[in-house]
Amino acid sequence: EEITMQKEWRDDEHKCTFIILARDVLHGQCPDVPPCPCDNSSNERSSFPKLVEQTLQCMIGDINLFLSEEEEEEIDDEESFRRQQHLQNITQQVEMKPPELTQAELDLMIAESSHRRKNLGTELALMMMHYGASQLNIKRFFVKVKDNNHFSLRLFKEKLGFEECAYAECFGEYELEVKKKSSQAMVDWIETKWSEKSEGQAGKLYEIHDVPL
Repeated sequence: EEITMQKEWRDDEHKCTFIILARDVLHGQCPDVPPCPCDNSSNERSSFPKLVEQTLQCMIGDINLFLSEEEEEEIDDEESFRRQQHLQNITQQVEMKPPELTQAELDLMIAESSHRRKNLGTELALMMMHYGASQLNIKRFFVKVKDNNHFSLRLFKEKLGFEECAYAECFGEYELEVKKKSSQAMVDWIETKWSEKSEGQAGKLYEIHDVPL
């Protein structure tokens, strides 16, 4: 079931998901897992299609991006009509381009209670946001958090610097965001946050390796 979902999400341009593996569990209880692909001493890359099956007991959660178009700011009726006319004129001359997916809702879950309250959320969120900005050109990230979820509110508002942009009273839910003018500006902001978190000692946030499913 997990493998099937991974394949479906891999082919969906509006979704991006990563499974979170616990390092301590991985190293202590999964001795048959092949060496990390960034380990140049290993020649066992051919065994990586089995990675998902071999690490099932090491999974502690997941982190996801749901990509979408950015909504335009509210405008009056006259301006709206002018833009519609302009759009119609353009579409008569050129073929419509696919929508630009420049924003993403970030969703993070640590399912295993034994791995909560260990500051994993900050690290994971920054890594996923960096991937989204550098690889998918995302320039706005937002999260939806229940108003009684104090741990998540502290994570995103205090530790990561998200700002409140909306509140749905009927759901008791905040929408928090971080938004930049470009994806590169977002990358720079995330790397600054990472450096602050690591007290200037930061190297790469992560390395990307293709693991066929």
